[in-house]
Parts: sequence; structure tokens; C-alpha cells
Amino acid sequence: MSDLESSLRDLLVIPSVSGEEDAIADYVVARLATKSDWRVDRVGNTVIAHRDGGPGPRLLLCGHLDTVPGDQGVDEDTDCFYGLGVCDMKGGLAVMLSLADRHCALPMTMVFYPCEEVAFERNGLHLLGPAEAMVADHDLAVLLEPTDGVVELGCQGSLRLRLELAGRRAHTSRPWMGVNAIDRVGELLARATDFERRRPLLAGVHFQESLSPTRVESFVANNVVPDRARLWLNYRFAPDLSGEQALEQLFEWLRPVLGDDDSLEAEEVVEGAAPVQEGFEALIESAGQVRAKLGWTDVSFLSSLGVPSVNFGPGDPLLAHGGNERLEKVKLHSSLETLASWIDSVAASV
Repeated sequence: MSDLESSLRDLLVIPSVSGEEDAIADYVVARLATKSDWRVDRVGNTVIAHRDGGPGPRLLLCGHLDTVPGDQGVDEDTDCFYGLGVCDMKGGLAVMLSLADRHCALPMTMVFYPCEEVAFERNGLHLLGPAEAMVADHDLAVLLEPTDGVVELGCQGSLRLRLELAGRRAHTSRPWMGVNAIDRVGELLARATDFERRRPLLAGVHFQESLSPTRVESFVANNVVPDRARLWLNYRFAPDLSGEQALEQLFEWLRPVLGDDDSLEAEEVVEGAAPVQEGFEALIESAGQVRAKLGWTDVSFLSSLGVPSVNFGPGDPLLAHGGNERLEKVKLHSSLETLASWIDSVAASV
């Protein structure tokens, strides 16, 4: 078994559900501490490893340590590894650890961080404290999210909107005496269905917006027409819009079916990240395919620090969180070689 495959097997047997990353952080520290050319620091369960190099672009690689809940374990056959988090994103972590074994003439930092899969405010990459300035001081970054070996540019923003719709109570034997708030949900959903889901072309790739109802609540009693209904919408907006612009656009579209007694609240607004190709041309050429990241990733955070970033890593994102994660060994190895080749090409261009 190769060192890369051995690393992935080790990572897969370590439980690391969000909030319980102590053991996997210990493992990463122990692996990197054996390398004399790497300086390793730890902020909680965020592990920051840095290696000095000669002149040239400063490279940053990032990957999250946590997984969603599920049955822990590892299995494999001739072609694949199977196990919780093998796609999202322990395959990427194994690639990072293998890259740490390789010589690189450029300065490089690796950040392994907890709690990416849970609430934004717990995300270890956003809780670096004084180390944030050091992370921001890089020229190019790769987030090793699962992309199935395709370079994915930028990411879409996410807006979670809660609407409370007013009605008027009545007995269900005389519903015409009231206004059923649940019926009003139907009116609003019909309006939302017609919302323009844009598909803008940015930096050579198409983004695809979506608007999805995710939750509905309404109840008083089984013989009462309800006077209140709550509806949650999730708007995934292209990164040519700010969160404020996305909220304004959505509100303007919904305004015709909202009344004076209705309320609207943006519970969460997470900015997207504009796509960039400059600096990553060799990575895109080696990967052979490039597309927009339709989900949200921490490329948004890295971009907010002024670090040009892309998503690239092993693992099919369509299998993430599905309970049937698998990673083909050939794709694990090809992701490592593609990243290593890109790093060499950046160094050679200095």
C-alpha cells in the first residue's frame, strides 16, 4: 500500500464528527511534527503547518477535518476506498499530508480545520485569531473540497429567508370567515416558482442559481383555520451579486404577494466568491476540466481575505453525506499528481 493510501486508511478509522476532532488533529500534528522543515502550530483543533521556501508565490492548501455523523469505519477493494468522509474530505486530507512529504521550492502553508460541516460561527477556519493575518498573506490557495478531480471556480452565496404570513382564524366548519395562512403559503410558493433563476457566465464558467423552499410550519388545532404560517426559502445566488443585492432582488420579487402584516427575516446571508483562473491555468490544464462551484465553500472566506482560491480535490461531491461514500484509488492518486504538477509549474515560473 502506498503512503497516500496508508494515510487515507489511518484518517478513515479516526472518528471526527464535527466538534469531536481532537484525535484527528492529534494525528495530523504527529504526522507533520516528524518533518524538520515544517513548523506546526495549533489553535484549538485547527492545525497550521508552514514551510519556508525561496522567492516566489506563497501557496496555501486548506482542508476540513470533520465529517457529518454516521457509521465510522473503512473498507476497500482493489479499486476503491469506502467509508464515512472518504469523499468529504478525508481523501483531500490524505493528499495534503502526502504533498507535505514532497520537496517544494516555494513557501507553503497547510491549514487543517474543524467544524466546517456545522454552523458558520463554529468553523475553525474563521476562528484563527492572530493567525488569520498569516493566512491572508498568501498568493494562491487551493481548498481540497471534493470536486472529482475537476477544478471548480468560486462559489455561490447562500441566503436563508424566513417569512411569516398572516391570516385570520376561523372554525373549520366556517372557513370562509377567516383567511387560511396555509393557503397563502401556496400563493407565495407559486410566486417563488416563477422567480428568475439566473445562469450568468463569469470567468468562463456558468453558475446556476436556485431557490428552494426548505421548511413550512403552521398549526393551531385540527378544527381551526390557522392565522399564521412560516416558510423558509434558501436562495443560492451567483457571486456577481452581494448578499445584500440578492436579498433585495428576492424581496422585490416576493413583494406583490406580501401583506402589511407579513414579516420577512434573513436568518443567514453568506457571501459567494468570484471565480478566478489567473495563477491556476496549469492546474486547470492538468485537470482537464473546469466548472463553477454551485455550492458554498470556504473559498468564500479565503477570497474575503484577498487570497485567490479554487476548489480542487478527490472524491465525487454527489456522494458526500450520502452514507455510501467511496473514492476510486486511481482518482486519489491522480489528484495528488495533478496538484504536485501544478505546484512544480508555479515554482518553475519564478
